[in-house]
Amino acid sequence: MSDERSMRTAFVNNDKCRPLKCHQECQMICPVVIIGKSCVEVTPESKIAYISEELCIGCRMCVKRCPFGAIEIINTKDFNKDITHRYGPNTFMLRRLPVPMPGQVLGLVGTNGIGKSTALKILAGKLKPNLGRFTDPPDWQEVLTHFQGSELQNYFTHIQEGDLKAVIKPQYVDDIPNHVQGNVGQVLDQKNERDMKEKLCVLILNLIKL
Repeated sequence: MSDERSMRTAFVNNDKCRPLKCHQECQMICPVVIIGKSCVEVTPESKIAYISEELCIGCRMCVKRCPFGAIEIINTKDFNKDITHRYGPNTFMLRRLPVPMPGQVLGLVGTNGIGKSTALKILAGKLKPNLGRFTDPPDWQEVLTHFQGSELQNYFTHIQEGDLKAVIKPQYVDDIPNHVQGNVGQVLDQKNERDMKEKLCVLILNLIKL
């Protein structure tokens, strides 16, 4: 792959792309498709358009002609650096990670779709970062080598060895029943590893009185 091609990064919004309700303008207008190469692949039956980042020349004509604003093409030399995770082609990239500190709370705030949940899953050890290599994901040793010399290398090493446990507060309140069973008292009994249940109840009651 040439340096020029590696500069093209394509994003197709799964919520906005509606091939059944358009004329596939992205494919019709693409100069690479016009000369006979499969840079954009989409039919009315497709769930979402596919754009080949290897063939894309970065003209952004598909971006301008998409009636739903579902496409974005990034032309920048440094955009493909420091990628922590990517789910697949034409999807968003999570770049870098926040660094958790033992005994401290890490909070992530931001709009939907920017990678907060993905970052937390990775930090909790529930999702192995693929470093952008979704077709040939690295093993954990490669991941640790990628973060070599940083605090994240030690963090992931402790997570993998079971020496460290990260606890995540569910992001969506309506999704809590899918992760926690029982009433508040039962949950406190189950999670009362530090024997703090009574103190916590007193604090809650004091807050209610306020």
